[in-house]
Amino acid sequence: MIQVEHIVKIYKKHTVLDHVSLDIEGIYGLLGSNGAGKTTLMKIVCGLTSASGGDIRVDGRSMMRRRYADTAGIIGFLPQDFNLYPSLPVEEVLSHLALLQGIVDRNRQREVVQQALERVNLSDKSHLKMEELSGGMRRRVGIAQLLLREPKILVFDEPTAGLDIEERIRFRNLLRELSHDHTIIISSHIVEDIEFLCTKIGLLSNGRLLFEGTPDELKAKAAGALAESLIHLEELNGWVKERDVVNIEETPEGLRIRYFDEVGSDDSIVPRLADGYLAVMRAR
Repeated sequence: MIQVEHIVKIYKKHTVLDHVSLDIEGIYGLLGSNGAGKTTLMKIVCGLTSASGGDIRVDGRSMMRRRYADTAGIIGFLPQDFNLYPSLPVEEVLSHLALLQGIVDRNRQREVVQQALERVNLSDKSHLKMEELSGGMRRRVGIAQLLLREPKILVFDEPTAGLDIEERIRFRNLLRELSHDHTIIISSHIVEDIEFLCTKIGLLSNGRLLFEGTPDELKAKAAGALAESLIHLEELNGWVKERDVVNIEETPEGLRIRYFDEVGSDDSIVPRLADGYLAVMRAR
């Protein structure tokens, strides 16, 4: 359990985070638009930047009062793009990183590197140079280097941004596997990633927490407020201008649009996570 307690971050007189409190467990998703404060909050959790106020507790122990070296042994952070030493083979990169992390025995280095590569399904790519890997493979190498020191908590910033559909699915499946042994925090503005992976969600906007709960609880925020209509393509511009449209789907009969309409809502419509997200943002 990670407890984020009233975290405040003020930068150049601008409040980036305003008394944010979270209870993090399982696979936790941070949702919010760009500039909501997600990355800043994750860097504070990882000890990469300081907070102006508040505390972070892991299993009841304060992380804000510990040295960064101690924090690094508990938490592993993977940024959006991991591309260290592009001209070196994967295995050599990981061996070097293992050495920097204090694993000096060569046999032990090879052992932990091979174990990490197996966990991220890259054993057969260990001979390739980093620059020869796809974006998804580079991120899996990034996870492998985190696993070298076996942290309890893994933190990912926009982990599937820029990946194609197949790589996104592989990455999601890998994170699910890792969640059996680690607490995982994911920051993303891609609602589908959060819906597929997360057991709990926090929604940030302009540095403030608007919602925290399960995916089903977020979906329920849109219950009783949605309607659907079947329209022709030439009608679409008018509907988008006049209605709060949240989804457009092509069908053989025309365009099926979903929109917010509390007065003419259809109770038979099952809300999706994106609907709940937008409902909370509208209520703000």
